[in-house]
Amino acid sequence: MKIDFNYKFKNLDGTDIPERPPEMASIDGEMKKKTYPVFTLRTCCVNVLTMNPTSERGKPAVELTGKEKVGRYDFAKKIYDSKGLLDLEAEEITLLKDLIGKVYPPITVGQAYKILDPHSDKK
Repeated sequence: MKIDFNYKFKNLDGTDIPERPPEMASIDGEMKKKTYPVFTLRTCCVNVLTMNPTSERGKPAVELTGKEKVGRYDFAKKIYDSKGLLDLEAEEITLLKDLIGKVYPPITVGQAYKILDPHSDKK
């Protein structure tokens, strides 16, 4: 299935969600509001593929083999380098949905699932 990783996540009011909330920062000796780029499906997917999720006790939630880590890195690089639509296999979509569902809040998960698997909620 072809996926548009340029999708921009939205708040419930339709405004774009930034990668991080704005913050005050010292820029050239002055305190200025620092803003961040819009949070995209590309960023979301690259994040979940390249992080090592931990349990509540700070230990790895899942022990990945070196081969699995390389596979996730290669998949993340494929998504990161994509410019337009990217054709993914069903297994790749399932992996992304599983990882996103474990890491992100409902507003992100809901939108990501609808983009990654638009037919899943239709009977």
